[in-house]
Amino acid sequence: MLVLDHATLSDRGRVRQNNEDASGVFVPEGAGELADRGAVFVVADGMGGHRGGEIASRIAVRTVVAFYTANSDENRSDALARAFREANKTIIEESVADSTLFGMGTTCTALAIHRGLAYVAHVGDSRAYQVRDGNIVQVTHDHSIVGEMVRSGILTDEDARNHPKRNVITKSLGAQDEIATDLPEALPLVPGDSFVLCSDGLTAYATDADIAAAVTSGSPAEACKKLVKLANDSGGRDNVTVLIVTVRSI
Repeated sequence: MLVLDHATLSDRGRVRQNNEDASGVFVPEGAGELADRGAVFVVADGMGGHRGGEIASRIAVRTVVAFYTANSDENRSDALARAFREANKTIIEESVADSTLFGMGTTCTALAIHRGLAYVAHVGDSRAYQVRDGNIVQVTHDHSIVGEMVRSGILTDEDARNHPKRNVITKSLGAQDEIATDLPEALPLVPGDSFVLCSDGLTAYATDADIAAAVTSGSPAEACKKLVKLANDSGGRDNVTVLIVTVRSI
């Protein structure tokens, strides 16, 4: 039987006046429904002014959770892709209807766990990691100018953390009518696997090793607190959101 331990924590940081990050979780209480629908976890990092970023990220989280869970018969990867398309559409419609929200958008990274597999969907520079036996792997690719430079070998990960254009993203929900969502191949699960979803307010400061150490040293709730504290103690220039899921049994 699938048993999950999860926690999420979000903080506006030491500099920002508001929090444009959002996160959401849907884990059915009944074992039968959990087996049928699976569980879904989402992190989004909004942009577009004082109101726009907050609204865009909340729309993304709410829509992805709602549409994923409403389509239990659909392939889980397809369900996530459809949920992202709906979130993109809704954000654009809201920005057109209210001129004060024009240009708002958001990153979005989602994890679905269903019948022994983990499915990820992703747009932007928030991230998903898998941690197994203390080893960490970044499942997603950053859709950013700096991310592309790292993948091409122009920058190191350390250089990227301090690059002046590290916040310039190349893909987001709300930016275009059609969105190409990254859908990495489903990952087979083993008991003890953990997944970390986070906004770039964490990865601006924490290395992969920092994240793996926090995840393996305690519960998801304890790890979330450690990582948010690390980001804030290191400068906290951005909002920071961390969501951690550990698979206890399958």
